[in-house]
Amino acid sequence: MADELLVVKKDLEKMKFKVVDKNVNKWSPKKYERIIGSKDFNMIAYLFYDLYQMGYPIEKSYNRFKDMLNDPELFFM
Repeated sequence: MADELLVVKKDLEKMKFKVVDKNVNKWSPKKYERIIGSKDFNMIAYLFYDLYQMGYPIEKSYNRFKDMLNDPELFFM
C-alpha cells in the first residue's frame, strides 16, 4: 500500500481537503475530496467521520488538540 497525503487548501471562504497517494514526480489521482464552504461544524464532523473510516487516527488527534488548547507555549503560534 502506498503512502497517502492529506492535502488542505484554503480559498477565501472555502477549505478543500483531499487524500492522494504519495508520488514523486508524477501525477496522483484523488482518492477522496471534500470541500467545506463555511465554518459549519456539521460539515467538519462529516470530514472527520470520512477520515476515520479511511483509517486516520481522528480520536487520538482530537484528544491531542484538546491538550494543546491548554499549552501556554502555543499561545503565540
